[in-house]
Amino acid sequence: MTRSAWLAGLGILSMVLAGCNHSSSTDTAQTPVAATTPAGPARPDASADENTWGLYLAEQGKLHGKDVGMRPYIYVIPAGDSVAAHTRRQEETDSVAHSIGPILMPGGMLILGGPDAKQTTAFITELAKQLKGDSMKGIVVMVVSDNAEQDSVANALKASGATLRFVAM
Repeated sequence: MTRSAWLAGLGILSMVLAGCNHSSSTDTAQTPVAATTPAGPARPDASADENTWGLYLAEQGKLHGKDVGMRPYIYVIPAGDSVAAHTRRQEETDSVAHSIGPILMPGGMLILGGPDAKQTTAFITELAKQLKGDSMKGIVVMVVSDNAEQDSVANALKASGATLRFVAM
């Protein structure tokens, strides 16, 4: 490849990359979540598949996380008492505590939720036991759950230093 062809290719690649991931000024504006915020997406049925729940949590993140500059990590907490559900929740706890948590930087976001609000709260309580004090300081943890779980979730995450953003389903 000639030097001019290489430079032309590099220029085209630069233009393509420059066009990616631009956010509009409305994406970076600080928009507090208030009572006037639209209701958001409809809650899926408890029997909906994980993909549907993941999309629901992503939509809640778009609606209530506009002030967060980084792409969120989304965890759908499975419901049920099966061995597979228990194993999955344990794997997700380990993932957040030992993999995602340490690489999330202040300003990052973690979104947690699922079809069973009690299971989501139990997951967060177990997760909090594995987190070191202030290990999530500056990180927004958005929990999408039932209003009745808000105090339990807030108490569980208090020592982690996370900024809790609770969104009612």
